[in-house]
Amino acid sequence: MTKKAMHASQNLGQKKANEVQTKKASQKSDFTAKLLEKILKRITPSEEEKKKELAVVKGIIKRISSIKGKHIKAMLCGSLARDTHLRGEQDFDIFVLFDKELPRGEFEQLGLKIGIEALKGYEHWLEYSEHPYVKGIVDGYEVEIVPCYKVSKACLLKSSVDRSPFHARFIQKNIRPEQKKEVRLLKAFMKGIGCYGADIASEGFSGYLAELLILKYGTFLDCVKAASQWTPGLKIALNEAHLKKCKATSTLVFPDPTDPKRNVASAVSLEQFSRFVFACKKFLERPSEKFFLGAKQKIPTQISLLLKERHVIAVCLRFERDEAKDTVLGQMKRLKNLISQELEKNEFKVFASSIANTDKDVYCFLELERNSLGKLAKVIGPPVFDEKNVKAFLKKHKRVVSGPRIENDRIVVVEKRKKLYAREFVNDLILFLSKQGKEPIKSMLKKAVILEKRGLVKRCKKPEFAHELARFLIGRERFL
Repeated sequence: MTKKAMHASQNLGQKKANEVQTKKASQKSDFTAKLLEKILKRITPSEEEKKKELAVVKGIIKRISSIKGKHIKAMLCGSLARDTHLRGEQDFDIFVLFDKELPRGEFEQLGLKIGIEALKGYEHWLEYSEHPYVKGIVDGYEVEIVPCYKVSKACLLKSSVDRSPFHARFIQKNIRPEQKKEVRLLKAFMKGIGCYGADIASEGFSGYLAELLILKYGTFLDCVKAASQWTPGLKIALNEAHLKKCKATSTLVFPDPTDPKRNVASAVSLEQFSRFVFACKKFLERPSEKFFLGAKQKIPTQISLLLKERHVIAVCLRFERDEAKDTVLGQMKRLKNLISQELEKNEFKVFASSIANTDKDVYCFLELERNSLGKLAKVIGPPVFDEKNVKAFLKKHKRVVSGPRIENDRIVVVEKRKKLYAREFVNDLILFLSKQGKEPIKSMLKKAVILEKRGLVKRCKKPEFAHELARFLIGRERFL
């Protein structure tokens, strides 16, 4: 074969390969488009549903308007106000605006009074964030009535919730009708992979941040493509000039367009950022429903099978209605870290740890390499040349099984352990924190229950607990 013929043959082969690649890309694009349409049908509320939701909101706002007081007006905020909410999201945020000159004490008192009166006749209770507010159930919907100050600019706010009306107005003004479905897809994606929510427990992406990401990138797919290339420390903005005003340094920085000094993404942890980026990569490789709905994990009916030859400890606490769940979950996360550190310090290797909660309970799960230690421990002391610390070491370690002796340049002894079981270390830490810790978890720890194998299996009679424990034991990302 001549060189010319070989060259022509190679070109023909390359052309065919390119055609096959183009065809595959086109098929994948068609499949993705059909998948997203299918997901949208599932997650978008119907016009009838929206009408019913807005009717409930209008009824509550009408009640608030009829109450005599110093409030200026009530307005709907949150995703329902922006028409970016998902089907089945049955929670409404109604904000009651007060004059910014109203003293804080009176502001809180009047805010609660209005909330209680507006929800009179319905089940309602107090919740606590930066300040107390009223939450209730109206016709099956969860309604929050939150007092806030009416300020002229977001940068002049007097409480953190004062910025919510600014967020609502900004998105309503700037989002295009066709982008609302893109926001819904992004929110469903974030929920499906488990990184949605900016509360202390979730440490993920807020609904407002999801909306801003669509304003930034235009569509869900373009956002996913961009995010698949993100790295920690990324700084992005709707207006590049905002980056100069926002001095924040965190895993992800996105200045709030209503107050550029504030980072909307400050809650996003490295873990949740990494989860989102990795899920975006995987979605582009192989699009699937499981990214939006979470993979259907088979929960074994016999939890004892999952626990066999594994060492798991659970610390169980009970919520009280007047406690701020967000605060408790944040404290529980810190408790989880403290327990892990205490166990690692005492030679227990922690494989995994997690917190989970139901309506009434919050749990801290830990899996260990082993749950008990040998009866003897080797204790390595200071170098023999450190006279002061050697004396202190020998004074402290008098009752030894073996030693003291010198190994290399250090004093070494072998002695009996005072505690052998992981449960003992966890119990002692909880006992200490129930006396020295911070409320509200301090009081909750006094009634803490520590469970191991038999106790875990017995508690699994409660379906919600069994589900959370099984998810922890399976330990697989929802989208993999």
